[in-house]
Amino acid sequence: MTTYVKTNSANKTYGKINNSEKTEILFGQHDVLEKWKQCAFNTRNEINIYADSSGSLETLGFKNYLEIIRSLKQRGVRIRYITEITKSNLQFCKMLMNIIPEFHHLDGIKGAFGVTDDEFLATATLQEIKPISHAIYSSAKQLVEVQRHIFETLWNRSVLAERKLKEIEEGTEAEFFEVINDPQRSTEIITSLAGMTHEEALVLLPLSKSMVRLYKLGILKQLAESSKKSKIRIICPIDTENEGIVQFLRTYPNISVLNGPEGSIGLLIIDNSKFFISEVHEETGKEFSNTLGYGLYSNSVAVIQSIRLFFDLLWKSDELNEKLKDHERLQAEFINIASHEIKTPIQALLTYSELLQSESEKNESYVDAIQRNALRLKLLSNNLLDLSKIQNKTLTIRNDRFDISELMSFMVEDFRNQIKNNQSYSFVDLQFVRDGPMFVDADKDKVAQIISNLVHNALKFTAKGAILITLKKGHDTMIVSVKDTGTGIEPHMIPNLFTKFATKHHSGTGVGLYISKNIVEAHGGKIWGKNNSHGKGATFTFTLPVKN
Repeated sequence: MTTYVKTNSANKTYGKINNSEKTEILFGQHDVLEKWKQCAFNTRNEINIYADSSGSLETLGFKNYLEIIRSLKQRGVRIRYITEITKSNLQFCKMLMNIIPEFHHLDGIKGAFGVTDDEFLATATLQEIKPISHAIYSSAKQLVEVQRHIFETLWNRSVLAERKLKEIEEGTEAEFFEVINDPQRSTEIITSLAGMTHEEALVLLPLSKSMVRLYKLGILKQLAESSKKSKIRIICPIDTENEGIVQFLRTYPNISVLNGPEGSIGLLIIDNSKFFISEVHEETGKEFSNTLGYGLYSNSVAVIQSIRLFFDLLWKSDELNEKLKDHERLQAEFINIASHEIKTPIQALLTYSELLQSESEKNESYVDAIQRNALRLKLLSNNLLDLSKIQNKTLTIRNDRFDISELMSFMVEDFRNQIKNNQSYSFVDLQFVRDGPMFVDADKDKVAQIISNLVHNALKFTAKGAILITLKKGHDTMIVSVKDTGTGIEPHMIPNLFTKFATKHHSGTGVGLYISKNIVEAHGGKIWGKNNSHGKGATFTFTLPVKN
């Protein structure tokens, strides 16, 4: 049972006191200040303070008040503070902000209260020109919980103090919330926001028709123009109705469009400073404005942060779905390509073997063809086997000391013979430049596989011209480069060069560079590719560490 006690400045009390829970009405500035100090002293973990912008804080004793706040912070107590920041109390608020990290602003505050782990003290200043005259104190558990809930509600409605300070000092726009029930007004807001984008725009469209209507209004063209200096992210269902518009938007490098789920809510956030969110109705044949329901227009930072979090979660979810779909598509393409790549050399082996058996005299061209296709099949087999090992994280490296210069010399001769006997490569000149003998501790077969992959890639994209293979020694590495004069790397392929199934050629599985990268990195080396700065073609380079 809670006991109610009434106290005045003469320390007269009325009622029965219960030591466990107590509620008091205090009269006089002195008693209020003493009770405040007592509550602060009793605080173990957290104190939450709500105070208006009038002189009520100063009447508690300006110096003592700051000292109490500092002592709470030094004891590790969490302090949360809400006040109304105005021009008149700006300097006082700055002093408090230097002490209290969690400091918020809320418009229209009257009175003041503080609530700790087990107590609350509420004061009221009915006339701002007068000091605090009375307060209510309670340690009753239920009353304290209610007061904590009230503070939490106010805290969630308040904004960061830094924003209000900036508004006052720089004359920036004050926070506003505008509920819109006029479709034409909603359209005007969307058009205006699209035109003021400077850094970033986040767009959520619930229907493909919404994108079509925005395009017809010219709003998407405005965003496309803004993308020259800002980033635009759009989530929208993609189907035959809007796929042409999506393709148009994707021609702009700073615009990203993801296929999202259908819904009933549209959203636009501009530069993390303003947002518009609205109901969207699917009604064919109507103007865009007539599809809009109730809307909310605001610049509230707290609300923008919450909505942005929702947008980012939805973006990541849709991005993952698209990657999974791309992965499934790439895997299907890989299976088809790999099947073709395996069938081609096997068919050639069977054909030339039959020809050798059917003819009485040995035909060297048949033997060369068999050998060439057997090597092709061996490289493909090794790549597929290593791909499986990489996927299962069982790829092993067996280091031996060998002269890589000698290995590459033999390999270059083999490639030259293949070029000579293959009509497709007859106009390609293969050159090899080296510094001399160079010993490395590495897996000889795996290094040979890397070189084979890079040279085969160069041959695929060089119908006519030259391929230059170089080997040189760096400070503590050896460097191998394969430079061709072929078609080069398409710009959109560069970020995905060393990913699985990345290929734009009619032959090849698209796993050679991916496997090479994993082998090189397993040795502690690096690999990269780039278009040649002067002339045609591309250069692929890898390094391996060298022990002196």
